[in-house]
Amino acid sequence: TVVVSYGLNDSALFNAYNDSYVLEKAEKYTQAMALLSPVINEYPNGYTVNFRLGWLSYLRGNFSDALRYYRKALSIYPASVEVLNCVSLVYTKKYLWDKVEQENKKILKIDYFNHTANYWFIYALKIQKKYDAADKVCRKMLTVFPTSVTFLYELAEIQYFLEDFDSSLEIFKTVQILDPLNAYVKKYIEDLQKRNKEDE
Repeated sequence: TVVVSYGLNDSALFNAYNDSYVLEKAEKYTQAMALLSPVINEYPNGYTVNFRLGWLSYLRGNFSDALRYYRKALSIYPASVEVLNCVSLVYTKKYLWDKVEQENKKILKIDYFNHTANYWFIYALKIQKKYDAADKVCRKMLTVFPTSVTFLYELAEIQYFLEDFDSSLEIFKTVQILDPLNAYVKKYIEDLQKRNKEDE
């Protein structure tokens, strides 16, 4: 359950969390975690404190501890999309793309159009060269976010990898209209236009 004050008074509990946010902003993650030690000792089964310590562990680069705290939080709220998103993020940092795929599948069963989960699901599929599957997810998301630069870019890149260069060029042109200063898009368009000239 969400942390409620019993052993710690309201002021001590508030200060522990508040000061941890201040230290996080200053990138003092170890000190931020230390402030929450009394909270986790008092409420080892508390959802909020486990979620918070998972995030701070992630920021420290201590991914094994982050997963341990996140799993504890998930034992309390198994359908917590906010925690599942964070678990996926840990696996992206570890470049475990099959696990990123699996974690985001779990989220999509709960929240089919979750923006973050769909992005990382597509990205993991793309990295694993599962282009057809990634294409389908992109097109699904573009039915509800038709001008999303994120999903249009992914779709254009997937078409490029599938060697459907005409389709890729048209989609990248659309992305450029929506995001004119995107250097990656400009480079893709130049490359694709050069290909077209060479094929003439």
